[in-house]
Amino acid sequence: MRPTVQWLLNRGELGLRALVDTGAQRCIRWVHASELADPTPYLSGGELLLTTGLHDKPWHGYVDRLVRCGVVALGFGVGPHHERVPDELVGAAGESGLALLEVPEPTPFIAISEAVAAAISYAQEDALASALATQRELITAAVSTGGPRAVVTGLAEALDAWVLLLDESGAARHCSPPHARRYAASVRAELDRMTMTSLLHSASLALGDQQVAVLPVGTGGSVAGYLAAGRRAALTTPEHSVLASAVGLLALDVVAQRQARDARRDANVAVLRLAASGHPDLAESCADTLGVALPPAPLRVALLSCEPGDIRDLLRAAEDHPALTQAGALVARYDRHSVVVLLPVAEGDLQALEEVLHRVARSRGVVSDGVQPADVPDALRRTRSVFFGTTRGGDRLVLAKDVATAGLLAQLDHPGARGWADALLEPLERHASRSKLDLVSTLRVYLANNSHIDASSTALGIHRHTLRYRLRRISELLDTDLDDPTARAELWLALRMREMR
Repeated sequence: MRPTVQWLLNRGELGLRALVDTGAQRCIRWVHASELADPTPYLSGGELLLTTGLHDKPWHGYVDRLVRCGVVALGFGVGPHHERVPDELVGAAGESGLALLEVPEPTPFIAISEAVAAAISYAQEDALASALATQRELITAAVSTGGPRAVVTGLAEALDAWVLLLDESGAARHCSPPHARRYAASVRAELDRMTMTSLLHSASLALGDQQVAVLPVGTGGSVAGYLAAGRRAALTTPEHSVLASAVGLLALDVVAQRQARDARRDANVAVLRLAASGHPDLAESCADTLGVALPPAPLRVALLSCEPGDIRDLLRAAEDHPALTQAGALVARYDRHSVVVLLPVAEGDLQALEEVLHRVARSRGVVSDGVQPADVPDALRRTRSVFFGTTRGGDRLVLAKDVATAGLLAQLDHPGARGWADALLEPLERHASRSKLDLVSTLRVYLANNSHIDASSTALGIHRHTLRYRLRRISELLDTDLDDPTARAELWLALRMREMR
C-alpha cells in the first residue's frame, strides 16, 4: 500500500504535526522540496511539497497554485526562517482543503523523503510479490479441470475487477462475475472500431465510469479472442503483468482447442470420403471409432461454397450453427472453396443451411432431397452438377432438382452455345424493342409451368385467352411450334443460358 499523509503523521520519529488535516488519507506519490514562489512548473501532481518559507509569499495565491497542480500536502519547516507557520498560510490551506504539516526544526527534509521513498519501494515489492502469487494461482487454475473459466474467475478476484473472455468474433465465452456480460457488446463495438488484429496490440477503453484494459489472445501471430478487465480505477503496472500472464495461459487453451478442432475436422473428412465413395457400412464403423456424429437416414447432402479466402468462415459457421449441431449433422471441408454437410431430414433443416450461407458473403449452396446412406455418392454428384449448372441468382440455397438440365447447362456454357441462344431468341428481343409487350417473360413463365395455360396465365396475372394470343404471336415470330417438345426444350435451354450471364 502506498504511503498516505496520515501514515506520515503516524511516524512518531519525524515529529510532524497536522495544522490542516483535510485529505489525510490521500496517497503520496513523491516528495519534493522547493523555495520557489511558484514551484508548479516542476511538479506533476501527487507530491508532498516541503518548504521553509525562505521568501515570504502571497500565501493564498501560492496555495491555490499548489491545489490546481494536484499537490497532496504541504510540509512547512519551522526554525530557519519562521519560528511558526504563518497564520495566513494556515488560513489559506484550510480554505483550499490542502493538508498542511508542521515540520519541526530537528527533522531534516531528507528524513521525510527517505521514509516516503522506502514506503513506496515496499509497496512496489508487495505489489510484485502479490502479482507473482496471483500468477502462480492462475497457473494452478489453468492446469486444473476448471480451465479457462477458472482462470477468468481467479483473475477477476485478484484484480477486484470484472473480466470477460471473448472469442475472435467478440462474443463472450466466459465472464466473472456474471454481470460482466453486460459490458460485452460495448467492448466488442470498440474492438470493431479499432480493428485490433495483431497480438502486439493492446487497448485501454473508457466505458462510462469503467476503465477497461483489453489484450488479444492467440498463437502463431493470429488473434483467436480477447481478454478484457474493467473497474473504476485503472490497473496498475503489476496488475497489467498479471493480465498479460493470464493471456499467456489462455493462449495455451487456444492451442489445445485448435488441435482438438483440427483432429475433429480430419475425422469428419475421413468419414465423409468413405460415405461419398459408396462405403456406408465402413463410414458408419469409422464414425463410431473416431467419435464422429453420422446423422440418421434419410439424410440430405448439401454442398455449400464460397470464395476461397472465406472457406474458414463458412466451415466455422456450419460447425457452430446450433440447429445443425443439435441435429448431429456431419460438416466437412470438401475442397478449397466448398463444404459438404450431411444432415437428417427434419423441420427447419433448409432454413439452417440458409442461415449458414447468410453469415458468409457471396456464398451459395445446393441441397439434395432425403436419401439413404448408400445413395450419398449419387446425391453428392447431383448437387455438384446442379451447383455448376446454375448461376448466382437471388436464392442462396437451391434444391437439387432438374439435374439433367443443370448438368447440360454447365457443358453448354461457351461462346458458340451463347450465340445460338441469342440467335434463337433474337426475334422476340427485336419485337420487345418496338413494343411494350414482353414476350420473352411470357415464354419463360409458360415453359416454367410445363406449358399449362391456367397456371401460366395466373402467374402472369392475365386472362388465358390473352396468354393464348401471346403464344400464337411467339410462334409466329420464332417460326416454331410450341406444341413440339423438342422446340420447347430448345427454347428453355436458350432462356436459361440467357439468365446465366
